[in-house]
Amino acid sequence: MNLLGSCALIALLGMSGAMVAACGTNKKNGEAGNAKDPGNTKQAEQPIELVFHAGQSNWTEEMFWALYGNPIKKKFPHISPKFIQVAGSKVTLGDLVASGDQIDLMLVTTSGTADFVLKYGLEYDISGLVKESKFDLSRFDPSIINMQRDIAKGGLYALPVFVQIPFLLYNRDLFDKFAVGYPKMGMTWDETYDLAVKMSRTDGGKKYYGLGTNMLFHYKTSQIPLSLVDPATNKAVSDEKTRRVFDNFSRFFRIPSYEANAVMSKGGELENMFFKDQTLAMYPHFTNVSRRLPDNLNWDAVSLPYYSDAKGVAPAADPYFLYIMSKSKHKKQAFEVSAYLTTVEAQIELAKEGFTPVIKDKAVQEAFGKNNKNYAGKNVAAFFPDKLAPAPAYSRYYSIADASLLNAFSSVVTGAKDLNTALRDYEQEANKKIEEQIVMMK
Repeated sequence: MNLLGSCALIALLGMSGAMVAACGTNKKNGEAGNAKDPGNTKQAEQPIELVFHAGQSNWTEEMFWALYGNPIKKKFPHISPKFIQVAGSKVTLGDLVASGDQIDLMLVTTSGTADFVLKYGLEYDISGLVKESKFDLSRFDPSIINMQRDIAKGGLYALPVFVQIPFLLYNRDLFDKFAVGYPKMGMTWDETYDLAVKMSRTDGGKKYYGLGTNMLFHYKTSQIPLSLVDPATNKAVSDEKTRRVFDNFSRFFRIPSYEANAVMSKGGELENMFFKDQTLAMYPHFTNVSRRLPDNLNWDAVSLPYYSDAKGVAPAADPYFLYIMSKSKHKKQAFEVSAYLTTVEAQIELAKEGFTPVIKDKAVQEAFGKNNKNYAGKNVAAFFPDKLAPAPAYSRYYSIADASLLNAFSSVVTGAKDLNTALRDYEQEANKKIEEQIVMMK
């Protein structure tokens, strides 16, 4: 699903690149590629080129220069940024790693870390640079830094530069059409279900749907702490929490007048139904997707609904981290740039364009959306929850488990399997694929 303004995840990269990279990944944290002195002050002033890889984002060259390239060049005249665009390119990350091309920084979320960073041995612990520069990590929500600590086993591979917060989009015109009250801030999922029932109907020969969502979105950011893979055993998890989230969302697709198909049950078609066809009343998504909502869509947003026993706790955030590559020859300068991009000055400019900032600062929040007409008159409070849930325990095999769980969800929603059978099959399928992946990595 799209995670940067509904950006699609890039396809898994070629195995040839993975095999080449594997030769250099048998190192302890801080060894090969982790020089103790990545660069001294004198070297930092020498003209250099820093190469940014789009990573998991769909950023274009134009977006990069507007949001990062030009501000970096202005702040650091001795640094010449270069951008490698992923969208539309036939050259994979595996190709670049295999050929030894320079990459210094890469935009990747937690879910993409395994395939974009760890797979190629590109991780680098920046803890020393944080300490040396006396960089203040308290500017970030603790849950975001804890994600990195979890990934790096106590270290830190990257700083977050912007974030995506799950929230609930809704179509005001559809609620007006059927004379149903708008969703409200602080609703529970049960209250949201009641609204979805009222909004699901056929009118004038056209079907309307109360709420549609990608199930994986809610496991990844669940307000109820859970994990689909036990990092200690590398086994798929199917416990009461897994079942509870499963049940909560499957009911929305089983409203009698809903009639979900297999594609819809896996999150497909929903974006067109909300953006274009305007037959979907409510659509949980990440905050940054609102940057590109169409002009003819009369939308607004509220906080993502809560479980009754987790009121006041927003879902876990989905940050974009700017990873410093282990093979970079300019680690210190790359860190200085990363640190600058988290300053109030830089975050204000990013917030103006409608990207949810990663730091909590009044001036930054007040600047949010100023350069984007999509946000005029909208409930901006939905973009800035007070308390975030912790992220699930990190596992590099998480994406394998969630793909299997989505298959299970679809089979239940479409009536192909009962819940118990579907969850049992999910565990078996996920564990088999995880075992296969572990063998391939040896």
